[in-house]
Amino acid sequence: MQADVVLIASLENKLLFDTARPELHDVAFPFPKLLAAAEQQGSASEFVTFDHRLYAMAATPLLAPEPIAWLCSGFRVDDNFSREIESFTRLEITFLGGHEVFGSTLLQRQRRDLLAALEHGPPLPAQQVTGLFVADEDFLSYSVPLPAENGKVTALLQRSLDKELASYLRLERTYLLLALLGLAVSVAFGIRIARGVSRPVHELAGGARKIAQGDYQHRVVVKQQDELGSLADSFNQMSAGLAERDRVRDLLGKVISPEVAAELLRRGVTLGGEEREVTILFSDLRNFTGICETLSPQEMLAILNHYFTCMAAGVEKHGGVVDKYVGDALMALFGAPLVSPDDADRALESALEMVAALDELNVQWSARGLPTIAVGIGINTDVVVAGNMGSETRLNYTVIGDGVNLASRLEGLTKVPEYNARIIVSGATLARARGRYRTRRLGEVAVKGKQIPTEIFALLGLAGPEAVRDRASRHFAKPSRIDPDRPDSANRTE
Repeated sequence: MQADVVLIASLENKLLFDTARPELHDVAFPFPKLLAAAEQQGSASEFVTFDHRLYAMAATPLLAPEPIAWLCSGFRVDDNFSREIESFTRLEITFLGGHEVFGSTLLQRQRRDLLAALEHGPPLPAQQVTGLFVADEDFLSYSVPLPAENGKVTALLQRSLDKELASYLRLERTYLLLALLGLAVSVAFGIRIARGVSRPVHELAGGARKIAQGDYQHRVVVKQQDELGSLADSFNQMSAGLAERDRVRDLLGKVISPEVAAELLRRGVTLGGEEREVTILFSDLRNFTGICETLSPQEMLAILNHYFTCMAAGVEKHGGVVDKYVGDALMALFGAPLVSPDDADRALESALEMVAALDELNVQWSARGLPTIAVGIGINTDVVVAGNMGSETRLNYTVIGDGVNLASRLEGLTKVPEYNARIIVSGATLARARGRYRTRRLGEVAVKGKQIPTEIFALLGLAGPEAVRDRASRHFAKPSRIDPDRPDSANRTE
């Protein structure tokens, strides 16, 4: 670029490199207004002064490919620069900073007389042609303030009356005024046209940022009846569609679990399913019908909603999905639609947390004079069919299979007094669990509808370091047989 000086500034307005002063590093950039203008416009230029020299400085972003710094190139304004301008303007030009000449086409004697005239005479009016007597010559002078960040910089354009004919000077003055007027008109029309294009573009860009942030209610206002106006209408229709989709997603997430809603939106609402291993949890309140007889419908509904809120929170906290509510019963899934390698552990920990949460609720309700309730939970792990079940017009994402029925049967076994268990877990679930738990083996039970006996356990809690048991010896020990019609045959060994 043949620049006289190059400065590199960081995006935080720190000076990284200066060819004129290489010893400076990581200090505040000396021309912050230039960088501020470049950040707004993409690039900017202005006149700056340092080391008693005047530079035309341009700031552009340094891309790699995203902006990583500002590249500021400075071109010194000196006599050579002034003579280059004189070559196509045919005017004497002087760049002034206060009472200092940075560059000029005048002779040294004329420069001294010019500074003396400016120092002792009245200040030159900006952008007006005035007469100035310098070194025994009359000059028509035109002062133009230049945009500068530090200090006052003026470009003084001059033509000697002694060297030109008076008529020619008058004609050139007319031409100069017309040129400036045309430039001003062109700039005015250019600004108007640029604003007419950039304003709706900025409005659309701002609207896109709002949409990206999740504000689907934002609408852009573009009153132009052209392509940009049509684009704005399409943009508003898009945002309205996104708002409607978000409302449907939010409503769907309240009717069914968010995970199931996401699965339905991803795969589409079609009938069918797939086989997968799922841990199923059933919970049911004990003697809730009798309790309801002592409460009003509003009190019963409030208690039930409070109960389900706490139970669902325990399920969702451990990554489970509440499949459905049936009366005062709850069915939860671990492994459908989302699969985790520790689904069995999530189900067991969720059951323990549900029981603990119910104990806290009972303490609160007892203090308020409300009846307390009990819960039974059954957990089983098996390969089932998971998918959308129902009709073409109304369906439900759920799981079906023998393993689901077994989990429901295990929940029913918690009603057997001899078991004295609030949580009953199948051996299949414990075999897949990775954590350590305190359990009580209940033996084998021939659940109704199944010919093969199922080994069941009462889940008591998490096992601490002092209560670690060898699960292998428990699983491979010779099982005892329990007749569901004779619950007194249960094995209660710890």
